Amino acid sequence: MIDIFFASLILITFFSMSIYSFFYEKKDFLYLFIISLIILPIIKINFYASLLSILFLLTPVFLLKKIDYTQLTFFCMYGSILMAYFLLEFFLAYELPYIFWIAIATVILICVLGIMGIFEDDLKKYLVYSNAIQLAFVLLDLSVAKIAGKISTLGTVQIFNYTFAGLLLFITLGILSEDNKMKKISSLYGSYYRDKYNSIFSIVSALSLAGLPGLNIFVSEWYLFKTSFMINLTITIFGVFAALLLFVMYFKIANILLVGDGKPLKRNIKPLVYLNGIFAIICVLFGLLPQIQIYILNMVL
Repeated sequence: MIDIFFASLILITFFSMSIYSFFYEKKDFLYLFIISLIILPIIKINFYASLLSILFLLTPVFLLKKIDYTQLTFFCMYGSILMAYFLLEFFLAYELPYIFWIAIATVILICVLGIMGIFEDDLKKYLVYSNAIQLAFVLLDLSVAKIAGKISTLGTVQIFNYTFAGLLLFITLGILSEDNKMKKISSLYGSYYRDKYNSIFSIVSALSLAGLPGLNIFVSEWYLFKTSFMINLTITIFGVFAALLLFVMYFKIANILLVGDGKPLKRNIKPLVYLNGIFAIICVLFGLLPQIQIYILNMVL
């Protein structure tokens, strides 16, 4: 069931990015298709094969200026899903020493990345920081769950929610920046007045990633902090501080999109509006009715 779960997340990512690339970077579609065909069997072979995700995660770091926006999204999202798969299988298979210190180091890393994200104006770099933070939350969830002695929902809840909220952020910001032609976050001032629907959907994704109650990623953080509070107060304190930093980091997106004015977008692509609308509804639905996602996730482990 774990294999099917992660394969489904890969397919959701492929389907979403295929629609985006069709309208913005058609040349990337074949690239996405071939890589997806390679990745899906990896999940079935051996979980160590998913360490290929390291290459995906490092590519945006070292080749940020050479890859286009669609490829950036692809490498970040595929890399995160595959790495989350590896980490889950690894934590299930082995007993790890110093797990408490792994958790502490991870939450400190989240704080550092959050501070960097707050002051980052380059759109691509901001999204790389955001992706790294959400993946770090996966590691933190697993570490806390391992200390508690039961991985259960914490093993999958973060990557499940991030797939929807993360894709929504990448796609909407890609549209609003006209496929990264507007390379700075500050250049998106007043985007709400240029494209109301996609701006609203982008704000939903940003607030979800910020952990706002009523949205899907808040459920992930709730389970994390509830579990960490029962086992170690230090992790909880650092975790709450990290959550506050991330709220500032992601609220920056909402503020920029809503402040100022802007000329109408050159084109409004309805299939992408519908896709983003579905993701936004999922973020809200899974946030307001967490029992739905918990029911799905309990079938995985």
